[in-house]
Amino acid sequence: MNLNKKTLVLIIIFISTNSYSGINDKQKTVIESQLFLLNEGMVSKKDVFEKAKLFDNKGFFGINSDVMTQEEFDNFLEERRTHH
Repeated sequence: MNLNKKTLVLIIIFISTNSYSGINDKQKTVIESQLFLLNEGMVSKKDVFEKAKLFDNKGFFGINSDVMTQEEFDNFLEERRTHH
């Protein structure tokens, strides 16, 4: 297997894994703590997203910033709802 094929395989594996690179540990904690309230209709999905967004990693002058996207939030939330 040549180098290009190995690289392509590694990229595909990396993309296909459940990676939530834009969701940090604090955001995961916020989302998970709101699951019960969300499932009971006491808070909206938008409210939970906005609460978690407060903990985006802004980096230093934008360097190394890591922000949570709506898609990452939706995927993480869906996975947590199906596993709990």
